[in-house]
Amino acid sequence: MKEAILIIVMLGVFVCGFFLVGKLDKFLEENRKSIQKEPEMQEPSCVMLTEELSDEEIIEEVLRFRSKHKSAQIMLYDNTDIQ
Repeated sequence: MKEAILIIVMLGVFVCGFFLVGKLDKFLEENRKSIQKEPEMQEPSCVMLTEELSDEEIIEEVLRFRSKHKSAQIMLYDNTDIQ
């Protein structure tokens, strides 16, 4: 009788372990995918467009930046001190 209870308990542990390992596998796979996407996220989140660039170079830079950052918003400001 003790052996039967031990076998049933061990089968329960193995079944629970099987499902836990399956969930762990899914979790690790999602983390692996996000780690692979990290180099894409390391692109600069801002671009400085100086007066040294031509209009064409500025347009190319803006288009390149927007292709890598789909939700990009453009904000222009003048950094001269207003007193």
